Amino acid sequence: MLKRTLYNGVVFNLSWLACVLGGSVVAAPVVLLVVAVHLHFFSSNKAEIALIFVVVLLGIVVDGIFIRSGLLIPPDSSLWPPLWLTSLWALFATTLNHSMRWFQNHLYIAACVGGISGALSYLAGTRLSDFSLREPLPVTLGIFFFVWCIVFPTCALLGKQLRNSEESTPSKDTNIR
Repeated sequence: MLKRTLYNGVVFNLSWLACVLGGSVVAAPVVLLVVAVHLHFFSSNKAEIALIFVVVLLGIVVDGIFIRSGLLIPPDSSLWPPLWLTSLWALFATTLNHSMRWFQNHLYIAACVGGISGALSYLAGTRLSDFSLREPLPVTLGIFFFVWCIVFPTCALLGKQLRNSEESTPSKDTNIR
């Protein structure tokens, strides 16, 4: 169990870096490979697939709002997050029931960790990509902190609820007997 948790966390971080540095051309195959391996070896149930899908949709909304509000500034005039940025949300979703599962029962800590790591992730991502953040930087990072104080525990709770609903649903095999 510990090896799988460690693997999940390491793969997330390496994939995050590859997507940010490589852009959408690299992100597409990386996220497809990571999600496929994740679904094959970790969890291929409907709840895990739904979690990834919902978190990606949430990411499109959150990053779209950040871009439209001018907090996150793309190199072009696009109002939608690029594929590489959306891919990070799919990668993040693969950790919620695995390497970050502990946070599902510690939501206050998840809020604090989410706020700090979320804001720092955008800061690091913009330093490594062609995106930039609106000045004054402390205000923008403060907004990211606040948003991620809500986003991370919400995603953790969603992961827990979907996982529990899948575990409590009787399989078709047990109904046959």
